[in-house]
Amino acid sequence: MDNEPKRYVYNKQAGALQEAAAPPPNLAAPRMRMSSAAQSVLPSQSLADDASAAEPLHQRLTDARLVRPARPADDGRDHTRPTRRPGMFSYTIEDGEHVLMIHKDGTMEELVGPKRVSTFGRTFRRMDHYVAHPGEFLVVRYRDGRQEHLVGPAHVWLDPRKHLSVTREEGLQLAAKEAVVIYARTDSGEVTRRVLQGPAVFVAQPGEWLHTFSWHGSTGAGYRKVPNALVFQKLWLMPDQMYHDVEDVRTADDAVITVRLMIFFELVDIELMLATTHDPIGDFVNAATSDVVDFLGRNDLASFKLHTDQLGDLATYRQLTARAAQCGYRIGKVVYRGFDAPPSLQQMLDQAIESRTRLQLERATQQQAQELEDFKLERQLVRGERQRADGAAEQAHALALQKSRRAAELEADGARSDFQRAQRRLDQERALADERARHDEENRHLANLHKLGVDLTALLTQHRADQVIELRGDGDGAHVHLDAPRREPR
Repeated sequence: MDNEPKRYVYNKQAGALQEAAAPPPNLAAPRMRMSSAAQSVLPSQSLADDASAAEPLHQRLTDARLVRPARPADDGRDHTRPTRRPGMFSYTIEDGEHVLMIHKDGTMEELVGPKRVSTFGRTFRRMDHYVAHPGEFLVVRYRDGRQEHLVGPAHVWLDPRKHLSVTREEGLQLAAKEAVVIYARTDSGEVTRRVLQGPAVFVAQPGEWLHTFSWHGSTGAGYRKVPNALVFQKLWLMPDQMYHDVEDVRTADDAVITVRLMIFFELVDIELMLATTHDPIGDFVNAATSDVVDFLGRNDLASFKLHTDQLGDLATYRQLTARAAQCGYRIGKVVYRGFDAPPSLQQMLDQAIESRTRLQLERATQQQAQELEDFKLERQLVRGERQRADGAAEQAHALALQKSRRAAELEADGARSDFQRAQRRLDQERALADERARHDEENRHLANLHKLGVDLTALLTQHRADQVIELRGDGDGAHVHLDAPRREPR
């Protein structure tokens, strides 16, 4: 019973490719063995043994140091031992302990401690205690052929009268976007199928088992897909991707090349996938290969290199998208990662690329030289135009300054002339006013003298005039009287 193998050890690895980068060659084999060790089906173990046998001895010895030694099997038995030993005349059953008391007639009685009984005519057998914690379950097999699974937390005391064996197993934990396909056999013999999606913990009931998938996958030495390389029980419902190299494809001009692709896909309908295919990765590989072969068959090597952008368009992969839809998958996109050619063709391509690159570099050099000359000429023209514009602006500014200066001078001269004219006018007016005042004063003085009877003519002339012209008379009788001019004596 202790050496009985576990029947419910599930593959905890999800069926995800996750080929974002190529694995290192020296770690590819250990990863395959460790993945195979977690699988519960015999074919996966045989694949791991074959892979190990195919490796060199020194590689296996190196990998053996990387794998941790397996721990002893834990069947859930409670290893707590009693602290008291049986006595000669009595047997002490401790608190929490179960013991079978066997009488001489073969009958058995289950005793639960704490208790102390006599050993006279009796034998005692300790009952094994099995415990299952959360996330675990106990597989209880009865002597009548029944089997019961108790989900933890649970415990059972093994009673040999009715129990055949008790073992503890771990439940299969399902994260979000993970699922398992469960088959169950009913009492009538009919087999049913259901899908359990995470997050959840799967605990198998009697008569249930999981569907084990065996798909194409990479072995770790590259991206070549081989059958049965990916063995798992948990489906991966998140978007995934894989690398695929379509090898030895001929173009229309018989050039043999290898096209490298990266395919993004997502599982959307599990029931449709189960009903239509047993290996969707193999179907994707075949459909993508067919689409690439069809594309290269319609293009020669030169045309293929000119139209490589079409390999990143989903419209090019009609068979791949159609087959994915039939299998319950959705193709997100296909990325073209380049192509490889045989050494001879690759050498020719390298030479052609080298020659073309050299010519392109020469052309670029000449073009840059011409562009430099054009740039210099354009800069000279721009510089000349800027100098002429600056000279014209300076002349215009000088003329504007001169014009402003002349205008200011003219305005100042005009203001000065206006001021002088106004000053002369004021001076003349002042002089006229003074002269008028003087005349008025003389007239008043003369009028006063005339009133006094003074001869104004004689007074004014005082015999100093050379000739006197006098108007005598009044009114119509006035006449002019002229005196003879006076001569100075010689």
